[in-house]
Amino acid sequence: MSQARAWLIDAHAQIWRAWHVYDKGRTDGAGRPVNAMLGFADYLLALLESTWLPNQPAPIIAAIFDAPCGRGHRQAIYPDYKGHRPPTPADLKEQFPRCRELAEAAGFGALDHAGFEADDVIGTLVGRLRNRERAVTIVTGDKDLAQLLGPDDRWYNPMRGSVMAYGDVERRFGVRPAQIADWLALTGDVADNIPGVPGIGPRTAARLLRKHSCIDGIYENLSAVYGMKFRGAPRAQRLLQEHEAQVRLSRQLTEIVCDLPLAHTPQPWQGIDRDALVGLLEQAGADPAQIERWEAWDAPLVRTA
Repeated sequence: MSQARAWLIDAHAQIWRAWHVYDKGRTDGAGRPVNAMLGFADYLLALLESTWLPNQPAPIIAAIFDAPCGRGHRQAIYPDYKGHRPPTPADLKEQFPRCRELAEAAGFGALDHAGFEADDVIGTLVGRLRNRERAVTIVTGDKDLAQLLGPDDRWYNPMRGSVMAYGDVERRFGVRPAQIADWLALTGDVADNIPGVPGIGPRTAARLLRKHSCIDGIYENLSAVYGMKFRGAPRAQRLLQEHEAQVRLSRQLTEIVCDLPLAHTPQPWQGIDRDALVGLLEQAGADPAQIERWEAWDAPLVRTA
């Protein structure tokens, strides 16, 4: 790729992580919780510091949020989608808007889309940025997003410090990125309450997809599954036949939407809004050292530390 990389952050995942890691008793002068916000600020700063390459075009860095009621698209398909999850804790939920303000003041794009999840906004942006000759790094711990990777892209899990390139997906899951949605539709996804096929695990799903490419290919050749050379093939054929409707439903849930009518596409980083950012951090009671590190990025496109 001739231009700098674009970094698309699954913001809610990073904010959740900060909320768990940072002191939950930390509050601002008004008694409002700030641990997730300050942890998110640390993470964004570390990402900016690690992605900046001297004498190279500025990176695109965007924080992608779940819109309020962002599950609407999938809940319309399956009302129990993510239905087993407990409500977001109140002291975390009230920090989300301030985290968004923080990302915007830091000069990053901050995007969502009503009725859809951050995954779908990321999927749409990956396509747009690829058309602009931008390689993309998706910052998330969610394996669903591996389906978006192209040859120059990366999937980065900051919690584990692990990176997957395009070819690593098949080595890890047994299927190519383009098959991840089919693979999840077969195995199900406990985290999202996606049913899949009871009794079909990751290895069996991968075997089926390596042989028949996709779910449509599996069902077009369902009789051939019986004779596949793996233990339990006849049982797998029976399970697939019994749960076809469930597989088709699951496949609608696991596919990331990549054509949302987003009004904006993130632009290369142009520097922080110093007054807004420092004001947010000071109001939240940030440590002086944290504020000073941010102030080192005050001048657009010039690191002054």
